[in-house]
Amino acid sequence: MLAAVLLGLALCGQALAGPTIWVDEWGHGVGTSGPGVLAADPTGGVRNWDVLIYDLGFQGTPGDLQVYEQRSGRKLAEIIRFTGQGEMVFYSNNVEGLNEPADTPTPPQNAWPVGALNAAQVDKTGSEGDSRALYQPRAGQPGWDASGPSYTFFFKDPLPGVPEPATAALLTLGGLAALLRRRGRR
Repeated sequence: MLAAVLLGLALCGQALAGPTIWVDEWGHGVGTSGPGVLAADPTGGVRNWDVLIYDLGFQGTPGDLQVYEQRSGRKLAEIIRFTGQGEMVFYSNNVEGLNEPADTPTPPQNAWPVGALNAAQVDKTGSEGDSRALYQPRAGQPGWDASGPSYTFFFKDPLPGVPEPATAALLTLGGLAALLRRRGRR
């Protein structure tokens, strides 16, 4: 009986997936310990520029995930850096200007971890304005953790169902105006 219970627990453990993490270039995160924040680069990859940093809630293996754009001849488009200290840095290209919080003037100027590059590669899928990259690291790859995380990175448009900052600001102002109008009628 004990063997049957242990086998059942083992099979259930294999069927359960690890954390699912969705992030975008706008600082929206699902499965992270909160939204992304703009701050000085903890790895020194881009100096004198605030980069978009997410808190993973677990350490994660340090290294760089290189994201390639198929539509432009498989050029390096973004780098997602896992610090090994529970942070993930989102460096996006600036081909269309510095429009999103993750956009940086240059790619990171150093490999990570310094002196021992640990890198993996993925390709973007989808159309322009609706592109993403899926990543499921294996042991030792950047972002890997024993919890078995999987990542989806969204490019250009915010996460589905999350308004862009300008839209969110307009909605907030509209709600505030409606509240003030209602209070004025009393």
